[in-house]
Amino acid sequence: MRIDRLIGRAVPRAALAEQWPHLVALFVFLLALWAQADALVGVFYDDGVYVVLAKALAEGEGYRNIHLPGGPASVHYPILYPFALSLLWRLWPAFPANVALFQLFDCAALALAAWAIALHARRLPLPAPAAPLALLFGFTAFPLLTVVGVRFSEPFFLALWAGAVLLADADEVSDRRSALAGVLAGLSVLARSVGITVVAGVVLSLWLRGRRRAALISAAASAVLALPWFVYARLAKGAIDPRLRANYGTYFDEAGQAGLSGIMPSLDLGGLSVVGPAARLTLPGVPGWLWYPLAVLLLVVMVWGAAALARRAGALVASVAGYLVVIALWPFPPDRFVWILLPWGALFLAAGGLALWRRGLAGRVAVAALALAVAAGYLPREAASLGQRGFARPAERISESFEVLVQSITDETPDSVVIASADEPLMYLYTGRLAVPNHIFRWQGRETEPYPDDTTAAFLCDFGVDYLALTSPSDAAASLTEGLEPLFRLSGGPALFRFACPD
Repeated sequence: MRIDRLIGRAVPRAALAEQWPHLVALFVFLLALWAQADALVGVFYDDGVYVVLAKALAEGEGYRNIHLPGGPASVHYPILYPFALSLLWRLWPAFPANVALFQLFDCAALALAAWAIALHARRLPLPAPAAPLALLFGFTAFPLLTVVGVRFSEPFFLALWAGAVLLADADEVSDRRSALAGVLAGLSVLARSVGITVVAGVVLSLWLRGRRRAALISAAASAVLALPWFVYARLAKGAIDPRLRANYGTYFDEAGQAGLSGIMPSLDLGGLSVVGPAARLTLPGVPGWLWYPLAVLLLVVMVWGAAALARRAGALVASVAGYLVVIALWPFPPDRFVWILLPWGALFLAAGGLALWRRGLAGRVAVAALALAVAAGYLPREAASLGQRGFARPAERISESFEVLVQSITDETPDSVVIASADEPLMYLYTGRLAVPNHIFRWQGRETEPYPDDTTAAFLCDFGVDYLALTSPSDAAASLTEGLEPLFRLSGGPALFRFACPD
């Protein structure tokens, strides 16, 4: 064969090997744009708080919950993501039109995460087609599309996390590179408090590789950025009404309410609920005698894959392990927090499957069985969700009730009133009225316990509530009856009441 033909074939392959991380990033960006939900901001609560805080920062109000009467300081949500959105708010201070900028930012953040993860994967001991296919498999997973379709901090956090471990896992880690890894890890803490596991993973992996100086530099850079937030949260948490600390207080407040009973279930194998979301996503609905062995096989293959990659990706594996431990012990359901790991989970699964395949006939049978299970369980769910945009349905369905309430409150109530409602940040953003939750609770182990109705009524009186909104008859505040004058109630839908403090 002529040498020019050999070169002609080799060059495109080499170019593709170099360019595929960029192609993955472009694909993820376009996919994320397509995945944006046609929903109000705030339907999942956290997304509304982030945007309220961005508005407060952009308008010079400080880092405060300006949707609540008195505008208490915000100590629950780290500042970086709202700060980023606040810069965009300043560029286009017209809500809700400026949500388009927030959507572009989140899509770009997820694409940046995809690019960094793909660059990292290119250095791992995986066959050429395995890494890009695994990442496409992970990034197109419909739960991740649900997350990026609303204003959650996860895409931004994932980009910072991916950048930090990419730098820390490089073959040569200079002082500058280790400092930058520490900066990105520290910024990840300011995006999500659980980013402390990214700091730990970066520092620990460098230390275990014998890069003691690099580990100390990374730790110092992370501490300089992250510690002021924890100091601030500690000092400012007294501004939060004790009855609101379950969702507006610090994470230490929540852990204190949950107590050991919120942690103990995770200390036995039956309580490792963090494993459940991935198994429920990927495996078919078969009887337990078959489902549990398949779930164990799935876990073993992923852990095996992570162990196989640990030598070249120590910071990644250590930080993912630490992250899983934290969300397993935390009283919140872990599902939402697992979904951003799906691209890395797909990489671990591919690496583990390839390693097991090389173990001979028994390994190949196990891999084939797992592949069939995933094909029977995950692929139909994925096809249905993508084909019908099912990943966007929850947000859009919740919006329907709020659209009725928002329109009625905007048209029929004075600007100065205070509204009690579920998803109170949403209510503030779209009506301009101050808003408080219509349902207050505290943590009891892994469950929440509502305050008694008389305590809730006293809370509403203390905050000067004028109207109470219900999204449906099953709204958590539907048990309240005293002091309510019905204004409208849709059958099976939202309702609005005038509220007066009981005598």
